[in-house]
Amino acid sequence: MKYNEYLEQRKALMNELQALIDSGASDEEYNAKKAEVEALDQKWEAICQRQADLNALSDSQSTVNVQAMTGVGLENTVPAAAMNMAPVPAQQDTPEALMKSDAYVTAWAKLMMGRKLTDDEQSLVTMVNSYTHTTENSGYVIPETVASKIWDLVEEEYPLWADVQKTYVKGAYTVPISNTSSDAAWYDESTATADGEEHFIQLTLNGCELSRAVTVSWKLREMAVEDFIPFIERKLAEKMGAGLGYGVASGKGQPGQYDLFKPEPKGIITALEAEVSTPQVVEYDADNGVSYADLTAQRAKVKVGQRSLAYYANSDTIWTQLANVKDQVGRPIMIADPANGGINRIFGLPVKEDASIPTGDVLLGAPSVAYLANVNKDMSITTEEHVKPRTADYCAYAIVDGGVLSTKAFALLKAGATGATGATGES
Repeated sequence: MKYNEYLEQRKALMNELQALIDSGASDEEYNAKKAEVEALDQKWEAICQRQADLNALSDSQSTVNVQAMTGVGLENTVPAAAMNMAPVPAQQDTPEALMKSDAYVTAWAKLMMGRKLTDDEQSLVTMVNSYTHTTENSGYVIPETVASKIWDLVEEEYPLWADVQKTYVKGAYTVPISNTSSDAAWYDESTATADGEEHFIQLTLNGCELSRAVTVSWKLREMAVEDFIPFIERKLAEKMGAGLGYGVASGKGQPGQYDLFKPEPKGIITALEAEVSTPQVVEYDADNGVSYADLTAQRAKVKVGQRSLAYYANSDTIWTQLANVKDQVGRPIMIADPANGGINRIFGLPVKEDASIPTGDVLLGAPSVAYLANVNKDMSITTEEHVKPRTADYCAYAIVDGGVLSTKAFALLKAGATGATGATGES
């Protein structure tokens, strides 16, 4: 049964059910027809589940020996006979396709605005959400186009989050990290090669729940659907972005036995300040501000990811500290790059404004190389109505975790005690 067939059958049953209500039919007749609707819904949910199982099997298919399968010879390890590699056309009524459709975007927006859905829209919402989860324990799936826009807005406001590596693995997983390695050496012909020593640690990414709520008045919610979608995108991006930016920069990580805070991604600043002797932290004189020597001391500490480095600081720190630093001949060290949209640079590296960095801190690093974030569960939204104050809450929910792969790719410049100059730890 195709989705269109399901919709037609369900619409017909709903019309019959409405007719029974209008005619004052008995409870037995009404319940019998209602049972037919429920049976049809269960049948369609079973079809969706089978389709999901089939997709999972397709994604995990085994590698086959093309030569043995085709019986053709190999020329330079490439099958001599051409194979038809044209992609199979995607069905237009699959849950994945419908999740991206304009119809689902409209139905989802009306649902968020508390408006009545048509039978077709309700069926579409039910089908898309039953394909991935039940709305009894999770919110409605955000349309893919809306979710993508929210993520884009978050990355615009929080470039540190935008620059980190991201994976989308369901459940916890562990990443091996090379912590230290013995030096390579040259040998003559008669000298045996020494055994290398590679020391590994593990980064385990679990699931840290991120939830943010936006409250909207009923009056404001009366806007047109096409106006409501960008409005809620901006509001949720502000809320979720603040949480994601904080997590990557200053998140506390997993709580210990006696800690009272909830699990969070482990932020870069947290990891740098937790190291013994804080070798990647440089302190500057809080009274005199950042100096040229402080910036060179910070730059000297970064040993990994030189091609991907950038400075991250909030607006206050950029314009009260970095913009006032001068070199030995009195020229500002931070200059605008007209060829690249006027972005400011220090030592040729971009300076990115990020509100998640604490005031007074300047983070230098390569997050695309040395930080890994995993989106365990994509964003969903749950709504809650409040009758007396005439407001509605929109609660966005996601599961995200993250951690530092190498602290050597980062250096933190922060305000210290009066008289601090240069470094606080070992380089």
